[in-house]
Amino acid sequence: MGPDEKELLATLSALVEAFPNSSLERFYTHILEFEEGFQILGPILSQKEAFERYKDSLRSFWIKFFLEPFSEDVFQYAFKIGTVHAEKGVSPPLFLKALFRFWSLFREHIWNRIEDQALQKSLIQLAVKLLFYLVSVVLAAYFKRLDQDLEEAYAEIARLNRIYVLLREINLLIFEEKVSSEKLFKEACKILVRDGGFALAWIGLIEPKTKEVKPLAAAGKTDYLNDFYASIDPAIAEGRGPCGEALRTGRPVVVQDTEEDSRFIPWRERARQYGLRSAVALPLVLGNEVKGVLLLYHPKPQYFTSKEAQLLLEISRDLSLGWAHIEKSRELERVLFTDELTGLGNERYLIDTLEHEFEVAKKQKQRLALVRLDIDEFSLLTHSLGRAAGDEVLKEVGQRLVRLVGSRGTVVRSGADEFSCSYLFENNSEIGSFMGRIKNALSLPVYTAESVIRVSASMGLAFFPEDASSPRGLLEAASVALRRAKKQAPGGVAFYSEKEAREVLSRWRLTEELERACEQKEFVLFFQPRVDLFNRRISSFEALLRWRHPQKGIISPGKFISVLEDTGLITKVGRWVVKESALFLKKLLPKHSEISISFNVSMKQFQDNHLLKVLEETLREVSIPPEWLEVEITESLFFEAGAQASEILKNINNLGLKIAIDDFGTGYSSFAYLKKIPAESLKIDYSFVKGIPEDREDASVVMAIVAMARNLGKKIVAEGVERREQLAFLMGLGVDEVQGYYFARPMPGDQALSFLESFNPDRFFR
Repeated sequence: MGPDEKELLATLSALVEAFPNSSLERFYTHILEFEEGFQILGPILSQKEAFERYKDSLRSFWIKFFLEPFSEDVFQYAFKIGTVHAEKGVSPPLFLKALFRFWSLFREHIWNRIEDQALQKSLIQLAVKLLFYLVSVVLAAYFKRLDQDLEEAYAEIARLNRIYVLLREINLLIFEEKVSSEKLFKEACKILVRDGGFALAWIGLIEPKTKEVKPLAAAGKTDYLNDFYASIDPAIAEGRGPCGEALRTGRPVVVQDTEEDSRFIPWRERARQYGLRSAVALPLVLGNEVKGVLLLYHPKPQYFTSKEAQLLLEISRDLSLGWAHIEKSRELERVLFTDELTGLGNERYLIDTLEHEFEVAKKQKQRLALVRLDIDEFSLLTHSLGRAAGDEVLKEVGQRLVRLVGSRGTVVRSGADEFSCSYLFENNSEIGSFMGRIKNALSLPVYTAESVIRVSASMGLAFFPEDASSPRGLLEAASVALRRAKKQAPGGVAFYSEKEAREVLSRWRLTEELERACEQKEFVLFFQPRVDLFNRRISSFEALLRWRHPQKGIISPGKFISVLEDTGLITKVGRWVVKESALFLKKLLPKHSEISISFNVSMKQFQDNHLLKVLEETLREVSIPPEWLEVEITESLFFEAGAQASEILKNINNLGLKIAIDDFGTGYSSFAYLKKIPAESLKIDYSFVKGIPEDREDASVVMAIVAMARNLGKKIVAEGVERREQLAFLMGLGVDEVQGYYFARPMPGDQALSFLESFNPDRFFR
């Protein structure tokens, strides 16, 4: 701009100042003819003072514009004009049209006020030049705003595209085969966080009784949900938040800023801690009712646009559809595969399950038994006592079988009065014991409101892989066996394969005999003495279990102890052993107060929660000093019992009883575990004693055990001493006590007392 033009600026500025109000009114009237103009001026037209202030500010701008057109203030104001018009949706052509209208009125004003035509021309030329500059600034603002809009549009499109991807991913998840609603919700939350960019996603369901919203699945900043509480009760603040509102109304609820939205007050501090600034709650519908809610959180405030919220609502609708589909499928599956009366699976379910159990049996190198069981005379029962009583029997039998089978198989109702049980096992003794437990369980009375009912059942058994290689084949084989069993007396048992029948039936009959032995008190204790090698006197007796069979006479435990273990009878028998051992000790005490009694504890007894109580009660009832009772445990028991073993042994020791490790040398035999056992004695297993002193390997093992025990300060007892040479070798090693046939075989209590009275060391130590 030249010097002459600068001098003209003051004239232009003065002309604006003298610009008549009537001309400005004509300009505003023209502007209001356009909708966009009305959007700008409309809100202040009814407010006279505000409108006057607006007109004054506009006149001030033009005065300053023509006086200092290139100042920073003018530039910023002009740029703001462009920005505001762009935000209000006024297009550049429309703005130029309005500006041209103003220019035409202002030019007319110049013509009217300036008579000198040369000056008129100079002023108009300068004004046009400046207006072009103004247009360039305004258009720059337009373009900047356009760039911002484009960037926001691109970002919005990217976000919306991301949500479309989320929709696709979640829809693929919905139609996965056999997906559960829990898995659907968990995976959907993971997808929303991983691919959707949300800081936290969680799904909650209504707890009908408490009206509480319980989180079921979550991903992202899940610690936010620790001790989280939300409700649908509008009477409390926690029920008026986005979660409760979405559940009550069935509409999405957006919180654009957790710091500002009053609905979010109960969780504001929590959100601040985890950096969550905006949230949206989306309803989940099941069966035309809002049953759940999807919550999404983002670290930025004002994050959720209306378009995004609408698309996210589509996600919640798709999740609702998926949820409904899963629940309908589950209900259909329940109808197809479940017996309505008992709640157990049906035969169709069993065939499905057997496929899986065959694979488990192969992988674990086990066998699978299928027991088909028919309740004897069931039709007579229902005819006599009514259908309701029959239903109660079926439900109770089903539950008893479920408890017996546990995790080792499947129980289904396979007919009107039939059940089928699959059972994984390793040897025939296990299946024999299992059948015995079934018989015992069914022999217990069933109590109904009006009757006490006793039932029995016929059983048919078939085995995989011996009798069939397919589920239907195994089912048919078990059915054939059941038909054979039903031809016998009630409670009959038959096998598809006669080869399997002999061993299993033998085991089953042994189980029945042992149950009778418990009832008839056929078990007895024999006692074998232990001799102290230093004073050459009897120091102790070991109580050993025997079975006095009415036909077969005395039976050693090797023939029946495993069945006692498998059936759980060992716990009952073990309690009896503890009591009888204590009573025998009491017989000894008046004359032989220095002699102790030891007894063995099995794994089942050790795991019995009542073991300590049994020991305490026995000590109290029999009234004997605890230090003369010794509990013998095996090495393997310590390891099989796991972490609880040390604690149990410590408690036994605290009662005052002594502890000995039986069969030492057959297990782990390490310093590490010996330190953990509060045992006073180690009993060297007879398998190492029988070969000494001739067998150098056995001799080396015994010497090593003695050395280990000495280092740990344990008493050493050798079992299975049968010859004088063995005794001499053990005495030479410094063994403390010995036990074996060389001194005496196990004998009944009265004989043991006689042996004690007549014991002469010279007979054995010559």
